[in-house]
Amino acid sequence: LGWAPTVRAELPPWVYGQEQRQAPYALELLVRSVHSKASGAEPKQLQVQAQVLQVKRQPPGARLRAGNEISLTYALPPSRPSGWAGPAPLPELQAGERLPAWLAPDPSLPGVYLPAAGGRSFGPSLESEREPG
Repeated sequence: LGWAPTVRAELPPWVYGQEQRQAPYALELLVRSVHSKASGAEPKQLQVQAQVLQVKRQPPGARLRAGNEISLTYALPPSRPSGWAGPAPLPELQAGERLPAWLAPDPSLPGVYLPAAGGRSFGPSLESEREPG
């Protein structure tokens, strides 16, 4: 009874697909710089500067255009033990990366954006994934 298999569960792809479809902004970004702040037991905070390469979707009246510089901020989750179960963690972006992003405006910081699709806010699109019916 002492043996336990390694378990690593994540949310199904359709959940992330739904979050991506609901994100107000779908963009293609070029990461210009990444600065991190860590203080004690608090999660590491990332401040990212990125250039918009393409606007795929934005709310009516929004004015983002290719070439605009934007700021993103988010916390990296704490390290997880082997075999953890839960949603995909947000990645630590790197300067020079070109990637799709699903974002929402930060309600407390005008002009700053937040990841809008959890751990799948950056990278391949899952928008075509639907809940099995």
